[in-house]
Amino acid sequence: MVEKISTSQQNNILPYNNKQNIKNNTSSESIFLENALQEVKNNQGFLGKFWNGTKEFFNVGLSASDCENMLDKYNSGEISFSEALECIEDFSQKQQNIVELESNILTGVGAIAMATAATAAGPISWGLAIAKGAPIGAILKSGIKMLDRATNDTENDTFDAKQIAKDAISGAMTGATSAVSSGVGVGIKNADASLSILNGAKCGLICGAASGTGSYVTDVAFGDKEFDMGDFAKNTLTSSLVSGTVGAVVGGGMYASASLKGNIGSQTSQTLSETIVSDSTTSTARKVLGRAEQDLITL
Repeated sequence: MVEKISTSQQNNILPYNNKQNIKNNTSSESIFLENALQEVKNNQGFLGKFWNGTKEFFNVGLSASDCENMLDKYNSGEISFSEALECIEDFSQKQQNIVELESNILTGVGAIAMATAATAAGPISWGLAIAKGAPIGAILKSGIKMLDRATNDTENDTFDAKQIAKDAISGAMTGATSAVSSGVGVGIKNADASLSILNGAKCGLICGAASGTGSYVTDVAFGDKEFDMGDFAKNTLTSSLVSGTVGAVVGGGMYASASLKGNIGSQTSQTLSETIVSDSTTSTARKVLGRAEQDLITL
């Protein structure tokens, strides 16, 4: 995260509309912005680098190049210091969000694959999800985040035991809730759209509540926030409702897709690989659209 500049530093900024003074700007403010952006870029591991590279290639979203252009505009007097700094902070936050989301998706898919293999493509119960999905989720999430940290460009960077523990707890929740997030296929098999929507909503409500509760309790346990019953209830309820709504949409969408393909009411059992892909799609869609665990993904 970009370090905030002090009020006293901001008060000493050259007037950004004075282009003659800023044209050859080598002030501490310009250096501060350059160092801040470089720090954000150095902190990017393989997940963040991949996402930034994708945005650069397709010219979509806020990328490192956009921030560099903003610094050029600041140095030429076109924008203010606060505008340039806001761009860098925004880029930093979006990169953190995508790393969290990508690690959650990879964790969820891995947990689904493990649990599905254990049931030979059959239904995944909460007991099995906790027994199989949770531990593999903890290992995957913490491992992915550690690998991402190990591939950054920050010199003498050290691993944070506290963050590793938080990632393991978060991964366990993601693994368990993802592994049990199937069920919409029952409505498709029975040619009942309402059943697919209901099962999607039910799963979303449960998974959202579990993720919201777990994330909040983890932050409290590690001292990142103080426990407040009102805030806790609001966080859990919001996560549950949003995830439940998205679950219903996903359930309805999968039923509509099956209807277009003519698969409604089909009794043909899915192969193991088909089940993993289907359940992973459901879980991933819920995460991307429903911020079931962390921040909503934005470019």
